[in-house]
Amino acid sequence: MIPNGQSVESVLVAHGVKPTPQRMVIAEYLLNTLDHPTAEEVLDAVSGKLPVALSRATVYNTLNSLKDAGVVREVLAEPGKVRYDANLSNHHHFIDVKTGQIIDVPVEKVEKLGKLLDKKFKVHGVQVTFFGDLQEDESEQT
Repeated sequence: MIPNGQSVESVLVAHGVKPTPQRMVIAEYLLNTLDHPTAEEVLDAVSGKLPVALSRATVYNTLNSLKDAGVVREVLAEPGKVRYDANLSNHHHFIDVKTGQIIDVPVEKVEKLGKLLDKKFKVHGVQVTFFGDLQEDESEQT
């Protein structure tokens, strides 16, 4: 999500990314979705939003630039498939194995996991991915 009501352009500039029209439309999509799209899904979502067609290579290059600049991060939820997440807060993921939907899990729900390791492990960060079935009743999710 776009922090503190900033514009997409200001987010890109703050991260040292030149705000070209292609980067703007891709970043705008990523910063305004709770989904964790693949590059192909990004291409499908932004196609037609510019007067000229976006190439697959432009989308991949832009995603790499946004990742390298810290605008988005990669989520490796399944082998061979990279997804992108603009939620840079410390959080984890739950993947519904039936639908493939990825849902952010607040860090507070699993923060004690790193503390359970033996003292010989110096934990620098934790990224947990849960796999299961998403229940229809939201109260059963947490």
